[in-house]
Order: sequence, then C-alpha cells, then structure tokens
Amino acid sequence: MMDQMLRHDKHCRICSSGHIETILRLNDTPLEDQFVSKAKRSVAQPLYPLNLAICIDCGYVHLPYIVNPEASYSEYVYESGVTVGLRGHYDEYAQDIVTNFSIPVKSLAVDIGSNDGSMLSSFLRAGMRVVGVEPAGAIAEQANRSGLPTLNGFFSEKLIAKILKEFGSASVVTANYMYANVEDLLSFTRSVSKILSPEGIFVVQTGYHPEQMKLLMFDYIYHEHFSYFTAEVLSNLFANCGLELIQVKKTSPKGGSIRVVGQLRSGIRKADTSLQQLIDEEKDAGIRDVATYQKFGQDIQIAKSKLTKYLAGLKASKKRIVGFGASHSTTTLTYHFELASYLAYLIDDNKLKHDLYSPGFHIRVFSSEKMYEDKPDCVVILAWQHAKSIIEKHKKFLELGGFFVVPLPEFQVIGGA
Repeated sequence: MMDQMLRHDKHCRICSSGHIETILRLNDTPLEDQFVSKAKRSVAQPLYPLNLAICIDCGYVHLPYIVNPEASYSEYVYESGVTVGLRGHYDEYAQDIVTNFSIPVKSLAVDIGSNDGSMLSSFLRAGMRVVGVEPAGAIAEQANRSGLPTLNGFFSEKLIAKILKEFGSASVVTANYMYANVEDLLSFTRSVSKILSPEGIFVVQTGYHPEQMKLLMFDYIYHEHFSYFTAEVLSNLFANCGLELIQVKKTSPKGGSIRVVGQLRSGIRKADTSLQQLIDEEKDAGIRDVATYQKFGQDIQIAKSKLTKYLAGLKASKKRIVGFGASHSTTTLTYHFELASYLAYLIDDNKLKHDLYSPGFHIRVFSSEKMYEDKPDCVVILAWQHAKSIIEKHKKFLELGGFFVVPLPEFQVIGGA
C-alpha cells in the first residue's frame, strides 16, 4: 500500500536535472487533512516522509517524496470560504484583474481548483461568465448547488474539450493556491494555453516561501504542496510552456503569497519591470542558497524548543492544554513540534471538522463552545496566522482566566500567568 502511494523523484520535475539536494527534513506525517470519523479512529494512518529539496540547477524547491494526489482528495473537506479574510481578498483580486487588464464584460473566467466557488463568485460580481474545475466531488456538487458552474475532475484533456465546447475559450484562467498541488507542472501549464483566447491571461496565486520563511512559517509545507515557487522558477516554467510572465506581485494571504500574470508568447501585452525586480530581490536574499534553508531549519528547532519546554512545565503543573486549529498546517505543526501528548483536544470554527479526529494522532475536534463548557487552562493557537482574530473573538476566554499561547513567529503567552 505504502509503495503504491509514495514515489521518490530523484530528478527535477521542471528541468529534469539530477542535481537535487535536501534542504529541510520535517517529521514524517500522515496526509495532513485526512481527519477521520469516530468509526475510523482505531485505524492507523500511514506516515510519509516530509522533506524539502532544491534543484541546484534551476532553483525549484519541492517535495522529493510524492504521495498519490488522488489519495489527498478522496475525503477532502477544506473550503476556501472558511479561511479568514479570503473572500474579501478574492473580490479585490477579481476586480483588479478585470480593471487592470481591460477584460471585456461577459468574458469567460475559468478557475482551476475552484473549491467551493469563492473565486467564481468574485468573478461573477465583476461581470464575468464563469466555470470552475474541482476534483473533490462533494465540494464541486455544493458549488453547483450554489449556482456556480463547476466541472468535477482533474484538469484533463477531456475537461478541456468540454470547456471549449460548452463555454468557449477563456479570457482569464486562474489557479489559486492549487498550482503547488499540481504533480506534472509542465503538462498542466501547457494545457492551460489550450483554453486561453489569443488575448487571454493565466493568473497564478500561490504561497511564496521567501516571505513565509521570514515568519518561520514551515507549516505551509505538507504533502499536497508538491512545489514552493519563486518568481525566477515561475518565469522559467512559463517560458518552457509557451507562455511569458508579464507581471508579478507579492500579496498578503497565507503568510505571504505571490501572484503572477502570464500570457501566450504571442500575446499583445507588454511585460512590466516587476518580474526582474523580484528576481533580483530573491537573489539578494540568497533564496537559491542551501545555507539559507539550513538556517531556517535551525530557527524552527529553536522555536520548537521554546514551546515544548513551556508546555512541559504546564503539564507538570497539571494544567489542561488544548489546541486551536484543525487543518493541513496544524497537522504539520503538531507532528514536527511533537505536541500531541500535550493536547487534550482540538477546537476549530469549521463545522465540517467538528467531531472528527485529527490525522494520525486522532485527537478529537470540537467547536469553540467547548472552551467555555470545559474551561481548559491554556489554548495553544496552532492556527497561529489567525491568532489576532482568534484572540479578539474569544476575549471572554481570557476574562474567565484562561490564556493563549502563540507558537510562531515569536513565542507569546496572552493572558493568564
């Protein structure tokens, strides 16, 4: 089973070089979003290597160990709409594209990996026609019920033909926080060019590790994210697929993201200076240097030591500790920081996660009401990116004498003693 699920790539998936070097080793984890029902909590879930590697020749940062993508999506429960602030971000994003690139009203926008249709909704509000492509069946069905046309499946030749026949060519194709999840980037990107109109644009928004590393954000690394992009790598990738980058921009979601806009090589738009500026910035930051990632790993270990030493003291004093957050990233954090033995249960605002059990450790997930019924002493904010909004929402917990611990980017104790 494990051998069938796991593949070890010893060559770069972009340039085919065999000059690959491991730059970060995290603890093995199960598939990070496979929360299970009570009936399945006695079934052990396999653990897979979670390493990060870099291609010395082209700078592509990636997971060398690949878990079959279909396994990740069989029981996928993440919905874009539950991520704090993401819907408002998508509204601004869609309007920005339509306005700045003079996209005609009623043109077709295709969102690949469209999830619950949050981006489709934003394009509709901006006056576009829309269709989404989403591999998770239940989520695609939900989007269709909401009036957002969504094709269920992976982006394939069959779906490309269906889009062209039923909707026509696209003025805009977007890939939001899914490009890193694509196993065969070259084939995927070449396929995008088949549905673009001659004046069409391909927009990718994805996590940007040069910014995330500044926050010690290692928990964005998980098995669904095969790739970790820089502007330089994206530019080379697009060029290899008959496209050219014409604009790049750093954006704020996910602890730091990058949005790139490409067009067919024969496209009409002129590239601006933003690409070269960001590539120069990446070079100055040493983002292709192995030593940069080694330092990152050392800093992560220091943060782990601070947190676990503090929690061990609480546990020795018989304090009750729970975790806030039940997501891909919190699984990576829990495993690498070895937190399971400290956490009585987990809390999350996503109703789809309630009464499920976390991947591997099978820690039960409750709604935030549990904090007030059970009154634990300490809540560790595993979803630390959202610490500010979580603490603001749960001031009452502090007033009742509880306290929060924020593990990253700086260890903090909020409230209590």
